[in-house]
Amino acid sequence: MPPSDAHPPRPPHPALAFTLTRADALAYETLPREIVGWRFGVLLVWIGLAGAVVSQLPTEWVGEEGGWWFWALLLTGSLIQYGLASLAMTLRAHRRAARRRPRPSEVEIVDHLDRLEWREGGATEVIPCLAMEAILTAPAHVFVRVEGRVLIFPLRAFRDRDGMVAFATELERRRDV
Repeated sequence: MPPSDAHPPRPPHPALAFTLTRADALAYETLPREIVGWRFGVLLVWIGLAGAVVSQLPTEWVGEEGGWWFWALLLTGSLIQYGLASLAMTLRAHRRAARRRPRPSEVEIVDHLDRLEWREGGATEVIPCLAMEAILTAPAHVFVRVEGRVLIFPLRAFRDRDGMVAFATELERRRDV
């Protein structure tokens, strides 16, 4: 039986309430991202510095150029440089998460089919579905990019993972309409 105009369809998740924490922001900041552009060049130069250091060491320490000890030191230096770069990127992600979510806050979402109302800290923001730029589903979160910011929906806001995935799928459908 088709829905009548008197009773519009009900959203699958009419209201959600949850607490957002720094851990939720960290989940977004640590999403796998491809290193491109100048950042990739900086990473290559950084790792390449290991080669520069090994080339400046005395021959008694590194052995013949091209020998197994030379290559072992070069590989070890490169791995150390990569580890330091990974550590720097991890610390940066933690700092960004702390800026994004400095303290826990209560969030309530009201779904109106064509828009979401994001209520946080006494303020209400209306987010039209058509304004959603990207919807990313992670193992324990849904991330919605809207006009330069990110809305975070943790798994604990839903009954289960299937409910979370259904919510993300429904938002995708509405965004593409």
